[in-house]
Amino acid sequence: MVEQHSGSLIACSSVRSVTIEPGLAIYGSTKAAIGLLVKGFASEVGRSGVRVNAIAPSIAETALTGPFKQRPDIYNLYAGHTVFNRWSSADEVATAVAYLASDAASYASGSTLFVDGGWIAVDGPPTGLTQLR
Repeated sequence: MVEQHSGSLIACSSVRSVTIEPGLAIYGSTKAAIGLLVKGFASEVGRSGVRVNAIAPSIAETALTGPFKQRPDIYNLYAGHTVFNRWSSADEVATAVAYLASDAASYASGSTLFVDGGWIAVDGPPTGLTQLR
């Protein structure tokens, strides 16, 4: 890509790069490292016309996460962490990747695009404590 003076590298991070739960420290720290790797690599290859970005999805319905559908308690708990109260489809994440790979993102480099349904915008499911009565 550097030799041809164009291209787009896209890494996969996670909402766990900025949020964590017990048992995910190693996973989360590796996903957080991807964000800095993307920034550093973008700074090294950008002058050659190569863009480097990452996506950071939350929970997505895939074959790998399929078993969670068998556990409605876990499935619904994770859905409740999004503002849409649902998991993403694989297509919704793929669309973000397609955007970063396309010319529409020609000025995006060194960035992480969160495709998380608002997961990091809110602090978990509503508790009801802030509702006016």
